[in-house]
Amino acid sequence: MRKFGVAKRVLMLVLCGMLAVPAVGMLGRPMVVEAAQDDSVPEAKKSARNKKANNLKSYYDKYANLMSAEDKTALNTSVNDIITQITKPKDDNSDYVVSNADADELITIMKSRIDTAAGVTKSDEKEEPSDPAPDPTPKTTNNNIMIGGNWVTPVANAGQHVNVVLPVVNMGRTLVKNAVVTPQISDDAAKWPFEIETSNYTQTIDYLPGTDDGGTDMDRRRELTWTLKTRKDAPSGYMPIAFDVTFEKEDRTLETVTLTSYVNVVGTTGVSSDGTASTPRVIVTGFSTSPEVVHAGETFTLTLHMQNTSKATAVQNMLFDIQAASESTDTTYVAAAFLPTAGSSTIFVDRIGAGATKDISMEMEARSDLSQKPYVVNVKMNYEDENVNAYENTASVSIPVRQEARVDISSIDVMPDSIEVGSEVNVMFSIYNIGKTKLYNTSVKFVADSVTGGDTYLGNIDPGATANLDAYLTGAAATMDDGIVKIQITYEDEAGEAATIEKEMTLFVNEMYFPEDMGMEGDMFGDDMMNEKGGFKLWYVLVPLVLIAAGAAIFLVIRHKKKKKAAELLEAIDDDELADVEEVDLSDGDEEEKEE
Repeated sequence: MRKFGVAKRVLMLVLCGMLAVPAVGMLGRPMVVEAAQDDSVPEAKKSARNKKANNLKSYYDKYANLMSAEDKTALNTSVNDIITQITKPKDDNSDYVVSNADADELITIMKSRIDTAAGVTKSDEKEEPSDPAPDPTPKTTNNNIMIGGNWVTPVANAGQHVNVVLPVVNMGRTLVKNAVVTPQISDDAAKWPFEIETSNYTQTIDYLPGTDDGGTDMDRRRELTWTLKTRKDAPSGYMPIAFDVTFEKEDRTLETVTLTSYVNVVGTTGVSSDGTASTPRVIVTGFSTSPEVVHAGETFTLTLHMQNTSKATAVQNMLFDIQAASESTDTTYVAAAFLPTAGSSTIFVDRIGAGATKDISMEMEARSDLSQKPYVVNVKMNYEDENVNAYENTASVSIPVRQEARVDISSIDVMPDSIEVGSEVNVMFSIYNIGKTKLYNTSVKFVADSVTGGDTYLGNIDPGATANLDAYLTGAAATMDDGIVKIQITYEDEAGEAATIEKEMTLFVNEMYFPEDMGMEGDMFGDDMMNEKGGFKLWYVLVPLVLIAAGAAIFLVIRHKKKKKAAELLEAIDDDELADVEEVDLSDGDEEEKEE
């Protein structure tokens, strides 16, 4: 029981030590089985203990490729630690620190962890005996030089050094000597992703024993290491590295084999999978102008926003040539729409880092005869990458130009120059488009308290064209000021923005005139009334009405007198003389009526 308790404590200490060792620190460390070097441990125990260690190593190698990279690294560390523990002698060198029982238990636990990481169940794999018997007959009589297993693929980061280890194993029966190992070097980054820093990368192995010479797989294995610097332009991914191995066999003949290992290159994003460096692109991401609106004939500052789209390569020694497109309506004169005020159209930039941005500015002047529309500015770029490879690129931007609208009018004709309330006046003038931009939706409006009406729509007016206005205004109220009537001319430019200009004219509106004497003998038909010109005359209605009313009154008075006189005569005569008297009186009345 005491022995069992001690074994358990040792087992727990070993497992704790396994978990405490950082996996990263063990990356790339080969699993080497080393027996105790002291002769105090019996040879039989050494052999048995080494077989246990080799059995565990072989079990790990068998399933390493089925594990994830993380499990593979962690278990590699744990297996190495267990091998160290079970092959470590005591201080007095009489035996091992870990007993056989504890060693078997550690190996069993480790194999279980390997099974779990590799996804192997007991139904998938039958446990092999810990001490397999040797094959009675050899499987091959040829020397077999190959790469040993259980090695983590090295990670080569662009621009950094990495250790590339090649484990060479003799799997043949016979001894080989004077093995010369040379990597296949190339200036193609897709074949050799490392800087060529020396003229000779050859390494040698004095001898490699075969299986007939006895010893374990580790005895027939040698590891060669190269420290290499990864190229900055190396493509990313797993890349094969080839090594030529020339060795001497027992019959002193030479044989050459090629061994291929792999490295995981973490290269730059600016390199394609075949190792060809991508072209760093410099583009114009936008622009701005100051002032924001560019008018023909004015000076402005153009600012271009540049970006190096490459995430891996900086660009340098950059020359930008900014040229506006040439355009003119005159066939005898063609010039650029914009001209730099400094005389030079080029800008130099020393460097733009990978993925960085840069603003460049130039002061320019827009020609005064430009039409209102966008004008193209071409940006030609010449630059180099970090390896002094030259590149060219061209980008374009469009800058809108506004042309100020210019409007003028002719003299204003007002007929008559004064009216009465309710009368009309005729206004005529012409509108001239003297600018270089078309006027859209042109309209005219008259604004004053004394008049109404006259609003007129003239439509579109082309550059250099004329629009004529002929409007009628009506007097609405008597003029109480200096008689100014505002003329508002409204139009839109090609950008759809409305503008209004104002002109003025003079028109007086008078109150309607009523004469004091409406009689026939008065001044109703005086010279002033007869000579007045223009407009509607109220007198033309009132005078006939007065004459008709006067005639009707006279007729009614005469008729009333006749009826009154007839009534008086009828009362004066007798009834028997009524007929005669009536005839005489009526005849007399008619004569009197005639006299009257």
